[in-house]
Amino acid sequence: MRIIFHVGMGKTGTSSVQHALATSTERLAAQKVAYLGMWFDAIDPGFRGYEGQERFFTSDAATMESHAEQFYDRLAARSAAEGIETFVLSNEAIYGNVHNFTPFLRRLQAKPDVALQIVAYIRNPYAWLPSAYAQWGIRHKQQPGSIQPYGQRARDLLGIYSGFRAWAENFGDCLAVRRHDKGIDVLADFAETTGLALESMGKRQLERAEPAETLLRALFNNRFEEPVLPERFERVVVDTSLCPVPSLHDMTEFCFRHDETAEIIDEQRPLFEFIRDRLGIDYLSETPAPAPPPDEAEIQRRMIDYLVEITLNQAQRLKRLERQIKDLRDAQ
Repeated sequence: MRIIFHVGMGKTGTSSVQHALATSTERLAAQKVAYLGMWFDAIDPGFRGYEGQERFFTSDAATMESHAEQFYDRLAARSAAEGIETFVLSNEAIYGNVHNFTPFLRRLQAKPDVALQIVAYIRNPYAWLPSAYAQWGIRHKQQPGSIQPYGQRARDLLGIYSGFRAWAENFGDCLAVRRHDKGIDVLADFAETTGLALESMGKRQLERAEPAETLLRALFNNRFEEPVLPERFERVVVDTSLCPVPSLHDMTEFCFRHDETAEIIDEQRPLFEFIRDRLGIDYLSETPAPAPPPDEAEIQRRMIDYLVEITLNQAQRLKRLERQIKDLRDAQ
């Protein structure tokens, strides 16, 4: 029985690999492969999700060994019942929990019928640090207090690379560390490294926010003393995964681009020929150039005027609503 752990590191295309694995169920099944997802809920449903993951990784060594036995038993049962020969679990949090996870892996390694493979990706720190800062310094503010400046947070984040020393020293015999550089197709590389055939994914799965969203998250998260999970911004401000923020430029093009006017009128040429011939009014000989779209910079400036007015009006309405709620509570 082969068990593949794809462990990250973070910001190295993990989401793309997970998406490809999740959408390749039938193709994997034909190879006698099963994708287990991100979580260790095969051991206990309570280990599902980020809170469950934290409970799993904070288990002591003896409990971790017990978890490994349960994990092995569940997989062995599935292997016997379904003919599965390879299981894959992908979770970038494993990388940073190498020390806690070591007793689990050691117990699996001791099984004579288990072939263990650990796949990790390493990225050039010059490219990784700015991306990691946006993710774990701003989007997910992990530290208490104000958002730390790049020079401070990036120095702490760079320590993540030391995890490769622990992985190599403890599991070098079954560890494959692959480069994640610009121009490398991480999905194709993962398929080649593991020997798995996966469905072509097309568009890459990216969790990178555009600069405007990152800036908004920074302004929001900086209001709180405690660490702030990304979901807090999404609940209070906007969830861009469910409701993408439209582009003002695209909407301007959509609303004010009239290049097709002549083509549209020509489609009704017989009608306008009738108006010309019977009513003496000729529009067909008039082909004025379409009016240019409005100045986009002026629209953006004017939109700010509108937004300021809307914000102030809403602030007044919210204050009145707060007073009304307070009065109702006082009256109870």
